Amino acid sequence: MFSEFNLFGYETGTFPVCVGIGLASGVFVIFLHLKKIAASIAYENAVMLAIPLTFIAGTIGAHITDILLRGGLLALLKTPFAYGLTFYGWLLSASLFLAIYSKKSGISLTYLFNLFFPTFAIGQAFGRIGCFLGGCCYGSPATMTWGVSYPPDTLPYKQYGAIPLIPVQLYESAYLFLIFIVLVTLIRFKHRGALYLIMLALGRFILEFFRADDRGRLFCDTFSPSQWISAVIFTIGILWLISINKKDKNYVSRKQ
Repeated sequence: MFSEFNLFGYETGTFPVCVGIGLASGVFVIFLHLKKIAASIAYENAVMLAIPLTFIAGTIGAHITDILLRGGLLALLKTPFAYGLTFYGWLLSASLFLAIYSKKSGISLTYLFNLFFPTFAIGQAFGRIGCFLGGCCYGSPATMTWGVSYPPDTLPYKQYGAIPLIPVQLYESAYLFLIFIVLVTLIRFKHRGALYLIMLALGRFILEFFRADDRGRLFCDTFSPSQWISAVIFTIGILWLISINKKDKNYVSRKQ
């Protein structure tokens, strides 16, 4: 829709700009948290160093995952630059990197997850706005609700023409902003990572029914790859939350 705009005489993509805003917002949230707990300079530097490295690792994983889901293994070798990014690939790769970084830095992995996951929500929220403006991750035809028509030379127009489509990207963006607000204002720090996974997976599973872009295939056509992955992530979040509550009960029992 507005995939590019003029910035100081240069044509700039709206998606990378939105992602940049999301990344900057996440950095700011992490910085405020570190100041709130009065972290040492060394600890603060170690956490801040993880931010760009996590972003790079996540982006690489997001691209590889999109290639594998939509093009298969051969596409990874023949046409690796013909594909985009998928968030769940980003989340998995970023999480794996944080696990490795935790071992190397000595920072608790659960602490890193509880700190970083809410920032993933706000980062993805801005990213989905970029998806909407750029014309990717588009919705199915809007038959019972308001929709948005995309201009010619965009991916949704090539598939549906001027038919109004559900602005599912904006719905997901609003939901992700809500997740972020709930996590940082209402949820105890130690529960944030688990509840992020639960809320993210639940919302994504539902919203996937309203998407119409090519997301590849996994197992069968009944559910999209993201819905299968959502089911796994939801289960992980529930088990993590149960584990936290169980540890709390055991701690109380020992105190008594």
